[in-house]
Amino acid sequence: MLSFGAAACVPVTPAPPTSFAPSPVAYNTDFPDPEVVLHDPDATSAVPDFRAFSTASSWSGRWPRVPVGHGSTLGAWARGVPDALAEPLPATWQATTRHRYWAPAVEPFGDSWVMYYTAPHASAPDQCIGVAVADNVDGPYEPFGSGPIVCDFGYGGSIDPSVIVDPAGDAWLLWKNDGNCCNLATYIWSAPLAPDGLSLTGPASALIGVDQAWEDGSSGGREPWKRLIEGPAMVFADGAYWLFYSANWWDSSEYAIGYAQCTSPSGGCTKPRTTALVASGPHGAGPGGPDVVVDAGGQMWLAFHAWTPCCVGSRNVGWRSLFVSRLTFSGGKPVIGGGP
Repeated sequence: MLSFGAAACVPVTPAPPTSFAPSPVAYNTDFPDPEVVLHDPDATSAVPDFRAFSTASSWSGRWPRVPVGHGSTLGAWARGVPDALAEPLPATWQATTRHRYWAPAVEPFGDSWVMYYTAPHASAPDQCIGVAVADNVDGPYEPFGSGPIVCDFGYGGSIDPSVIVDPAGDAWLLWKNDGNCCNLATYIWSAPLAPDGLSLTGPASALIGVDQAWEDGSSGGREPWKRLIEGPAMVFADGAYWLFYSANWWDSSEYAIGYAQCTSPSGGCTKPRTTALVASGPHGAGPGGPDVVVDAGGQMWLAFHAWTPCCVGSRNVGWRSLFVSRLTFSGGKPVIGGGP
C-alpha cells in the first residue's frame, strides 16, 4: 500500500516501506474531486496551460457549482473564473442546490469543450449526471438537453462522471451508481459516447463493485452507507486499461485510492491487489477523487484530493487540497511517486 501521508489527529496503520516519494500540496485550498486538463498541449497560448475543476465548495463565502483553478505548471495554481457553469442555470431538470454539484469531468470534442457534472434532480431525490458545452475550456458551460445524460433512477442516481478516449479515438463515459445512499450496492459503470460527447450510444456495463475489505467503511454493516466504490478514472497505458477509483467513506482517513486492470473500457476488470494503492499518511489523509492528466511531454500524472492532516472530515472544518503525483508503470503495475 502506497502512503502519501498519515493523519496527525486520526490514527492510521503505517504502510510498508516503498519507493513512493510524497508529492507536495499542489493547490492548498478546498478542491475536492479534481479534474485536471491540459488545454494548450502545444504551449502556444499566453495563458496558463492547465485547468482544474472541482466539486462545489465555499470560496470567499460563495458557492460556485464548479470552481476552476489555473496552473502554469501542475504545481502552481491560482483561482480562475468564479464558476465554470453558466449562471444562472436555465430552467431544466436540475435543482439549484449549489452544494450538490459534484465531481466534474471536462473533455474536448472537436471545436467544443464538454463538461459532465453531478447535479441534483429537481423532481427526484437522486443526483444525476448532466452535460454542458462551451467554446473554450474556461466556459461558461451551457447545460445541454432537457434531461441528464445518465441517471440510475431506483439505484441511488448517478454521480462521479469521467471520460476515457481509447486508442481508436472512441470516447466512453464512466460513473458510479450512488446506491450507498439508499442501502443498495454501488458499481462503476461505463458506456460509449457519441462523437460529439453529448449522448450515450450503447448500453451500460458494470465494471467493478465492492469486494475487498479496505473498500468497506460500514463498521461491520452498522453504517451501510459507508460501503462504497466511486470516483472512477481510466487510462490506457502499458498495453492495458487501468481503472483508478476511490473507496471506503469519503469523510474519513480510511478513504483511499485503488485500481483495477481491464481488458477494455466496457469490462474485463480485475483487481490485482487486496489493499489500496494510495492511502493516508503524514502529508494528507483520506486520498480520493483520482484523475489522470497527461502533460505536453507525454508524462502521466495522478491528481487527487486529500484532507488536511490536522482536520480530517467535514465536521473538523477540514478541507481537501489538490495533490499531483507522477504516474508510471513498471512490472505490469502502476507506480505513484514524485511531485511536479
